[in-house]
Amino acid sequence: MRNKLIIFIFLLCGVFTSSIQAQNYESAIGAKLGYGLIASYKKFLNEKAAIDLFGGLRWGGLAAGAYYELHYDIASVDRLQWYWGGGASFTTWTYNSFGIDDGYYELGVSGVLGLDYSFDNIPLNLSVDWAPTFVVLDSWDYTGTYNRFRSGYGAFTARYILK
Repeated sequence: MRNKLIIFIFLLCGVFTSSIQAQNYESAIGAKLGYGLIASYKKFLNEKAAIDLFGGLRWGGLAAGAYYELHYDIASVDRLQWYWGGGASFTTWTYNSFGIDDGYYELGVSGVLGLDYSFDNIPLNLSVDWAPTFVVLDSWDYTGTYNRFRSGYGAFTARYILK
């Protein structure tokens, strides 16, 4: 929780020192660490808007989704941007409950807030994000109320910048 607070404060400071300029790359492909074994493809649609598509294996199941992100430069650090946006994800997994294998799925709507850095001399992009998610549909047949908010979603991503 403390780490998330530090990242949030850092991002908030960046809001007040940011300016809009062209992104440092057009597209990149790589892996998200934090969701499982997930591939990620980011493509800029214009100077500040990008789409991040991801999919792969997670917890004995699958995960897939997309975020629409708006990027802003942090003026004090060259090639560092902060971004925010939203999107959706679909996740499945299996688990063993009382000796019975069972499956689960959920469809969620997410916000995303993060930092994106691309190196000057090598084709590498790194990003870290927090993606709080609200589950809108799932396979849990629990009749009571339970927390549909997932605050622990996020990832570190390393991507190869495509020329």
